[in-house]
Amino acid sequence: MRESLARLEREPGLVPPQWTLYTLRPEQVEFWQGDKEREHTRLGYRRADASWKKELLWP
Repeated sequence: MRESLARLEREPGLVPPQWTLYTLRPEQVEFWQGDKEREHTRLGYRRADASWKKELLWP
């Protein structure tokens, strides 16, 4: 992020001025893996202080 910001400061014409930068800090994320036999796997990750807690959501 810092390198990209420094480059934009050096090269202000690199992106259109109407573009906006958004930074996200997710609190939870879910991954879904499909299966041919419809035995899909769902994994959830929740933020726990400085780390992430992994949960099996399905099956």
